[in-house]
Amino acid sequence: MGAFIGPIVMLLMFVILPAFLIFWNKRRIKGKMLCLFLQGDIYMKPMLCEYQDEFVFYQSKAYDIYPQRVRLTRFPAGWPSILQEIVPSALYDVANAIPLNWNDLLDQRDARMRSMNVKSALAENAIRKLVQEAATEGGPMGGFRFNWRKVMPIMLIVGAVIGLIFIMRGGGGIFGLFGG
Repeated sequence: MGAFIGPIVMLLMFVILPAFLIFWNKRRIKGKMLCLFLQGDIYMKPMLCEYQDEFVFYQSKAYDIYPQRVRLTRFPAGWPSILQEIVPSALYDVANAIPLNWNDLLDQRDARMRSMNVKSALAENAIRKLVQEAATEGGPMGGFRFNWRKVMPIMLIVGAVIGLIFIMRGGGGIFGLFGG
């Protein structure tokens, strides 16, 4: 029985789990668009938002969709490319329903705007406000949030190592090639 546990764990970790994640991610993004909301001068919040006709809905507000300002990006960020899906994305200011132009934000000639953003980010009150928001955002547990994006790869690696140990222990080496 012990010889079968390792291959079963390896099968779960390298075949069934990635297949599940691919289908789960496809289902999660269906009918949605990735919207990057600029909140003040300090940070950007990525959200999957439902879209209908020519509007995106976020926090019971409707935002316009301009096709020339929509870019295709891979989602979720940080995952291996085989598990990512290509989704339409747009950049918005929370206070404005019209999407921002990506090219204007990336334009190298607009140094004044970038320097003003750096200045406002370094302002003492802005940093204090950012720290307070980060501390209170976690809810009833005092700012603690469980981040699955960081934990999932660690769990996959630990599971793979455990599966490899079971294979080596039960099969007499690596698949019985090196004795046991």
